[in-house]
Amino acid sequence: MKGNFIVGIGGSGSGFEAARKAADLAAAIGASLIMVFGYETSALGPRGGPLEERITEVGEEAISIICEELASTHPNLVVEVSFVAQRPADALISVAAEHPNSVIAVGHGGQGPLRAALLGNVTYEIVHRSTVPVLVVPDDKDDEIVGSP
Repeated sequence: MKGNFIVGIGGSGSGFEAARKAADLAAAIGASLIMVFGYETSALGPRGGPLEERITEVGEEAISIICEELASTHPNLVVEVSFVAQRPADALISVAAEHPNSVIAVGHGGQGPLRAALLGNVTYEIVHRSTVPVLVVPDDKDDEIVGSP
């Protein structure tokens, strides 16, 4: 293996677009793709219960959607999935630390009128804390948010 592209997947198109771009690059160079869903139910309460179950359901749904798409576009790509019970930025940094020769790929993130000018909170944190290269992918597609009504 030539390395890993570690992608943060959430419930929105921003992570999906990052996964698409990372899959393209990984397939081109023979790297693997590790999709990470980082979550923290509550800093104030205990782990487990209905809230954590719902959060992991959203993650499973999001990863299932993008895995199905990537399997059709990159059938030989090695894809791993990791659910990490940490804040999303911490989860991505932790997974990158465990895998040598990694690149973290994240969506542009951000919401509202300043979306084009500002990075989302997780993306901003990754860019400033990561010890490995970070690929920030613009959200060119308007994918539906997973788990929304």
